[in-house]
Amino acid sequence: MVDQMQIVELDDSTDDRGFSFSLLREHLGLIDTIRDVHIAEIRPGAVRGNHYHAHRRELIAVVFTGRWSVHWDTGEGTEVHQRSFEGRGAVAVVPPRGWSHAVRNDGDDSMWIYAASDAAYDRHDPDPVARDAVRRLVVRP
Repeated sequence: MVDQMQIVELDDSTDDRGFSFSLLREHLGLIDTIRDVHIAEIRPGAVRGNHYHAHRRELIAVVFTGRWSVHWDTGEGTEVHQRSFEGRGAVAVVPPRGWSHAVRNDGDDSMWIYAASDAAYDRHDPDPVARDAVRRLVVRP
C-alpha cells in the first residue's frame, strides 16, 4: 500500500513537433492495472477532484502551460498540503486510497488532466467520495 502522495515531474522529450512526455512504469506501478480513464479540461480558476477514493487507486497526469496547484489531505480533519507548478510541463500525481486530492487551475488558460484508475467506474457504487475540507481551501474566490 502506498502511504505517501507521489508527485513525479515527467521527463520532457518535446521536439519541434510538440509536447512529448512519458509515464514510466518504474515510477507509477498503477500503469499495469488501469481499468478506467477519464480526460477532463480545467478552465482558469476551476477545480477538479475534491474527493477521495475508498477502493480505487488513481493516477492523474497533468499537462500544463501555466500555473496550477495540487492539494491533498491524508484523511478527514487532517492538514491540507499544497504543491504549486508554473511554466510548461507534465506531472503525474498518485494519491493513496483515502487521501483527498484536488487540482486547481491557477493560470489564465485551460489545462488538461488524464485520470486513470485500477477499477472501472460503477454508477451504482461510485467511488469518488467528496471531502469538504479540501474543497473549502482550494476553490478560488
